[in-house]
Amino acid sequence: MEHINNTISTIQILNTDIHVTYDNDEVEIIQNNVESYIKMREKWLIEQPPFISDIYKMNMNNIILASIQKKQSSINDLKTFFSEGNEEIMKNFFIYMRNRDLTFEKSKWTRAS
Repeated sequence: MEHINNTISTIQILNTDIHVTYDNDEVEIIQNNVESYIKMREKWLIEQPPFISDIYKMNMNNIILASIQKKQSSINDLKTFFSEGNEEIMKNFFIYMRNRDLTFEKSKWTRAS
């Protein structure tokens, strides 16, 4: 979630923590817990909530429910998603969320009168 101007090179899981390595060799450690989900929601989902065409809509909804309601099933789903063996999908998710801009997408949908 940091180093926004750098590209994510790799993601590793070490002791359940998510280690994100960037192209400048900086490493960010994200704990796989509710506090991190809250930060993700604040950074990515408050101003741009999940949209109908988002490819990671289920993960976004889980982040919201884990953050606000502390919903255990959402927390469990996120702990599974952010786990060893899923690093490439996590990398794609982080890249997607960091670059997500719904301005164009929202313009395709019109409000019913």
